[in-house]
Amino acid sequence: MIASMTIGAWIRAGWGFMVVAGLLGALSAALVFSSVRDGAVIVQPLRAAFTTPQVIQLGRFLSGLVSAVLAGAAFFSGLACFFWASARQRHELLEEILRKLPDQP
Repeated sequence: MIASMTIGAWIRAGWGFMVVAGLLGALSAALVFSSVRDGAVIVQPLRAAFTTPQVIQLGRFLSGLVSAVLAGAAFFSGLACFFWASARQRHELLEEILRKLPDQP
C-alpha cells in the first residue's frame, strides 16, 4: 500500500501528521501546566525536596512529557512525508525529461 501512494497522498499524510503534532503539542502543554499544583513553583535545594510536600503531580507531568515526545515524532514523520513526496516528484520529472531527450547516435 505504501508503494502505491501518489505524491498527493504523501503530502496529505504529511499534513495529517502535522495536525496530529499540533494537537499533541497542545495536549502536552496543557498536561504539563496543569501538573503544577496551586500557587507558584518554588525552586528548592535537593536536600529539602524530601521533606516538603510534592508541588508537581508527577503522573500528569510524565503524561505531558510522553505526549511531547509523540508530538515530536509526528512532526518529523510529517517532514519525512513531505521529503518523500518531493523526492518522488523530482524523480518523475527527471524521468519525463529523459524520455523527451532525443536518442544519441
